[in-house]
Amino acid sequence: MKRLLLLVPAVILAGCLASGITEDDLDSRFDPAQRLSPTAFEQNATMKDTSVHEDPGLMCVGATRDQIAAAFGKPNETSDQTGQVQDVYEFNPDGSKFVKPKVYARNIAAGVFTGGIATVVHQARIHATEQRLTVYRLTYGPDGVVQSVQKESRQDDSNAGGSQPPSNP
Repeated sequence: MKRLLLLVPAVILAGCLASGITEDDLDSRFDPAQRLSPTAFEQNATMKDTSVHEDPGLMCVGATRDQIAAAFGKPNETSDQTGQVQDVYEFNPDGSKFVKPKVYARNIAAGVFTGGIATVVHQARIHATEQRLTVYRLTYGPDGVVQSVQKESRQDDSNAGGSQPPSNP
């Protein structure tokens, strides 16, 4: 029985570490105003930020990173490859911005107590949603101006390659 009591916290800790929690996640996770707000609850459940909508006209070469951030908020992902910043913005088929659900202790506990079934169902739901997203990969120059835009429309079967070539200035 004592081993079981030690195993549960170890599994929960391993789940937290494996989930790839970032500093931003920790900030919002421990801020009840952000975590428990009706907006955050809705976004976590629906995987949508309905206050932000896709606008391909703004995702263009020549726009500044500040303009993009003002229109679409924080990118879903940012990387700095070979000295060039690349932001990724993801949109649902209805045009709303995709919000990846956060991992909470309750999710890990549900996975433990259901033998992993809750985790499998949750991940399958996320995967199914991600397959229908429109993804914009914006590459910025050193001056913060968009140099190229790659658009992947995963739900578009007419585009066999799944992406368009980068736009050049």
